[in-house]
Amino acid sequence: MKWEKIFIAALCMALSAYFTPAFAKEKVIFGGGPAGGTFQLIANAIHNFKPVKDAAGFKFQVQSSEGSIENMKKIDAGGMQMGIVYSGDLWMGTNSRISSDPSDGSEADTPESYNKVMAVSYLYSAPAQLVVHTGSAIKSVKDLEGKKVGVGNIGSGAYSTSRLFFTHIGIWDKIEKRNIGYNDAARAFRNSELDAFWVFTALPSPAVTLAAEDRGVDIINIGESAQESDFFKTFPWFSTVMIQPGAYKGVSQDTLSFQDSAIWVASAEVSAEVVYQMLSIIYTDEGLKHLAEQNDNLKGISVATGIIGIVTPLHPGAEKFWMEKSVVK
Repeated sequence: MKWEKIFIAALCMALSAYFTPAFAKEKVIFGGGPAGGTFQLIANAIHNFKPVKDAAGFKFQVQSSEGSIENMKKIDAGGMQMGIVYSGDLWMGTNSRISSDPSDGSEADTPESYNKVMAVSYLYSAPAQLVVHTGSAIKSVKDLEGKKVGVGNIGSGAYSTSRLFFTHIGIWDKIEKRNIGYNDAARAFRNSELDAFWVFTALPSPAVTLAAEDRGVDIINIGESAQESDFFKTFPWFSTVMIQPGAYKGVSQDTLSFQDSAIWVASAEVSAEVVYQMLSIIYTDEGLKHLAEQNDNLKGISVATGIIGIVTPLHPGAEKFWMEKSVVK
């Protein structure tokens, strides 16, 4: 009788193990960006951190993308769970201000809303950079009229910001637009297939560094045009920034521009536990040191800078974390 009981107990345990599904980690696909941009470099840096790979609560995977707008759309639709989005794009997306450009194949320029995308933390600031050839006759934004300009690939933060700024200035429909990513734009620029190209990423941009290898580049002062046209009043998430001499080969003077904040975001459908766990892994001395070693633009990231530039609601998991750190009251 004793052995029968032991056998039955063992059989029950075996059947229970067979029919009970194994614990499944929560899947997190993290949207980066195009080659030559900082989004993808940072996404890879997070992915390569061993505690992220070894985390018990989630399985982390990086996916390249066109950039800020595509990340926001895919996260809202459930194709990604996290990613990097510019603060301005996030504000416009959550306030039904993102528009489809007829040139991207859509039927109309109509507002779209993305309400499932929530902020997690600030990452870095990205200056707008309008790159021209050394000695170019292009000295201001207005001089771009009739010129071939790389404005970023559709779906990227570069594209959405160039469209926003150039439309505000009144020259969007007066330039020959090339919808290509950073590295492709740099190569086309070096081959004299572009008169200028637009970059919206942290300094220094690998693509601009590549473009400047031969003869150097000039960066156009777009900050004054922004100030004179009330750009900052219309779009208050942008702020002025000075690009310093030596940022790239050929840049020899201070150049006024504007910048936005790159924000780590997550879907509202991602559990608060996973978001909290990821922040708890990254915002440690070890985690911050790893990010700083992987990318110079993350050397200033800290608990104190956790939510600067964020003007939209925090994910519940992020809100819990930042409240515990006394960053959110």
